[in-house]
Amino acid sequence: MASASTTRRRVVLASLAGLLFVCAAAGGTGWYALRCNRADYQNRASVSWVNPSEEYLYACGSVWHSLDAGNAWAQIPSVGLPFWLRDGRIAIDLTPGRLYLATLLAVPSSLDCPLCPLTRVQPVMYLSENGGRVWREAQRFPESQTGITSFRSLSADPDYPNSGWAILVTGVRVVYWATNNGGHSWRLTCEERLGFMCDAPSDFMAAHRAK
Repeated sequence: MASASTTRRRVVLASLAGLLFVCAAAGGTGWYALRCNRADYQNRASVSWVNPSEEYLYACGSVWHSLDAGNAWAQIPSVGLPFWLRDGRIAIDLTPGRLYLATLLAVPSSLDCPLCPLTRVQPVMYLSENGGRVWREAQRFPESQTGITSFRSLSADPDYPNSGWAILVTGVRVVYWATNNGGHSWRLTCEERLGFMCDAPSDFMAAHRAK
């Protein structure tokens, strides 16, 4: 007959196994971060429009900075970002020191949705004015409760300072969001439909005319 301690151990292990299974079933978001390799996210590095040798990267819960085209990276101590945030898409604005960070946050649990942290995510944009040392939340975007949610891309405009765009996928919707006020607010400029593709440059010109 198993001892009480052995029984408790089995219960704990079974619970952990069930939790990992749910995380895997939730689209691989894996809101547990047992280990992380910065090199796995190297393809998401953002290159400066002003200095091609300067890059920023957000990976493994940290902001990284390179001045030699990604050969060597320095970790930037950052405040204002959620603790368990694993990765996100970062963009370098033409304005010195201004960075945009698009990421997905786990939706907090509630009585109506106790498993929300494992099954739902909230798209959020963060803004830094000092090269990634301090961040603040700029805007939350509509989430999808019936499909995959992800940021397809995030980029600063190469011609206009204080401007950028993000492409957000929520379920079957693909929508373009733009900013022309330094990332303080983002507005929907275009939505792709069957037989219709958005044009980012023309969307940006429309956004600038609508200041």
